[in-house]
Amino acid sequence: MSQEEKSASTRERLLDATIECLVTRGYARTTTNDVAERAGLSRGAMLHHYPARAELVAAAIEHLGMRRIAEFVSAVTDLPDDLTLSDHIVDLLWAQFESSTFDAALELSIAARTDEELAAVIHPIEQRFDELTANAARAMFARLSRSPETFESQRRFVYYLMYGLALKRRGGADPREIRATLDDLKVAMRKERERIVAVPAQAAKGSKDGGTRS
Repeated sequence: MSQEEKSASTRERLLDATIECLVTRGYARTTTNDVAERAGLSRGAMLHHYPARAELVAAAIEHLGMRRIAEFVSAVTDLPDDLTLSDHIVDLLWAQFESSTFDAALELSIAARTDEELAAVIHPIEQRFDELTANAARAMFARLSRSPETFESQRRFVYYLMYGLALKRRGGADPREIRATLDDLKVAMRKERERIVAVPAQAAKGSKDGGTRS
C-alpha cells in the first residue's frame, strides 16, 4: 500500500469514528480525543490530518453526505420493476431514515441551529445532498409518475413525511403508529402505480379493438 493510500485509509477511519461519536455522544460531547481513541490512532496522528476540530467535523459532514447518497443509490439499483416496486421503495427509503448516518446528520443539523460556524459548513452540504438525492430520485423514479409535475409533488410529500416520521422515531413515538403510516403510504403508492400501468394497457386494448372493427 502506498503512502497516499495509507493516508486515505487513515482519514476514512477518522471520519467514520467521528460519525460514530456524533451518533453515540452527540455533537457537543464529541472531542478530538474521543475520535482518535475510537479510530485507534494517537491524537498526534489525527492532528496531522485534521489540525482543528472544525476541519475534522467539516470533512466528516462531507463524508457523511456522500455516504448517504451512495447508500441510497446502491439500495435502489436492483429493485424489481413490477407492482411491488412502490413497497420496496418505501422500505428502502425508510431504512435510510433509520440508519446511523441519518442520526449523525440530524445531530449536526440540530447543533447547527445555535452554532453559526457549524451552520456555515453544514447548510451548503445539506443543500447539495438534497439536490443530489432529488436528482437521483428523478432519474430512477420519475417514469413511474403520470407527469414531471406530479412526480415532484409526490417526491416532496414522501421525503418530508419520512423525515417527520424519523423525528418522531427519535422522540420515542409508538413504532406501531409509524409502521401503520408507512403501510398507508405503500397502499397509496401502489394504487397510483396500478393506475399508471393500467392506462397504456387500456390504450393498447382500445387500439386493438378499433383495428379489429375496421
